[in-house]
Amino acid sequence: MRRRGDAHSARSVNLSSKGSDVKVADGIHRIDTPLGERVNSLYLIRGDDGAVLFDTGVDGTAQQHLQPYLEENGIDPETIRWVFVSHADVDHFGGLSSMRELLPHAVYGCHRDDAALIESYEVFETRRARNFREPWGLDEDPEVLAWTREVTRESPVDVQVVGGERLRLSKDREVEIVHAPGHSRGHLSLWDSATRSLIVSDAVLADSVRLADGSPAFPPTYRFVDEYVSTVARFEAMAPELLLTAHYPTMRGDEALSFLATSRNFAEALERTMQDVVEATGDQGIALRPLLEALNPRIGTWPQDGTIGALAFPVVGHLERALATGRMELIDGDPTRVRASR
Repeated sequence: MRRRGDAHSARSVNLSSKGSDVKVADGIHRIDTPLGERVNSLYLIRGDDGAVLFDTGVDGTAQQHLQPYLEENGIDPETIRWVFVSHADVDHFGGLSSMRELLPHAVYGCHRDDAALIESYEVFETRRARNFREPWGLDEDPEVLAWTREVTRESPVDVQVVGGERLRLSKDREVEIVHAPGHSRGHLSLWDSATRSLIVSDAVLADSVRLADGSPAFPPTYRFVDEYVSTVARFEAMAPELLLTAHYPTMRGDEALSFLATSRNFAEALERTMQDVVEATGDQGIALRPLLEALNPRIGTWPQDGTIGALAFPVVGHLERALATGRMELIDGDPTRVRASR
């Protein structure tokens, strides 16, 4: 179930080993690193009394990209007091150990709901990378699993948060840790009220995940639908002036709000389309793989080859919600086939 544009892809984006030098707002640095055909962005928020780094990238990102960036911009690594992992995907936590080598003095944290997956690759693989083996009978591509293992060196975190905590960067600047579930149960975002900047990593994903050239790579991989929709609504109410993600360009003002609306609209469209496809199968119902194959060309413009594994994340989430609300049912207790409730 290879996803086009993952870091094991043969092509790489045109970024130097030092990443991109981008200061997007007062005290906020965006550090772009290559991830196959995509971009993976880390964020550094600085104040007079310290700084917080958001995400670690994959193994080696610290030495290959962050360290040269700090040196080029005259930033003392010792000023980075905190490092927070946004969520339990390897392009965000795989570099924990190498980041500790560069920043041994920092305090490392994540949300308590993702901590077990971040601290243990085996737990991550079982509960996230290969989450659809049982009961749905859909497994991850062995090549993808080999890559996720290759780019990950686990490390324990120092603190587990729940959201609402504040990091004091200077006398008049605090950053709030925001719990933003949906893509994962323990996804975190950061809110910098001084610049009205919302750093969301993968908490919202519009209508596709994009390659560096802006073309669609694969479907948005949110997993828990109600939580995801609630996160989108919360972000809309915050009305950020600056929306900063892991894999999309920097967005400001109306563009940021449009991105959030697109995220919500996609979830609503997928729900309707999935219901239509399942209803059309009548009493015989449909299993997950053929459902994904039917939905993939109808719901997005990303390449069809190798993307049903990514589509499984939101589709299984919508199936679980439909089963819980009684709109769909399992056929004779078969946990792999669903039909519209009669």
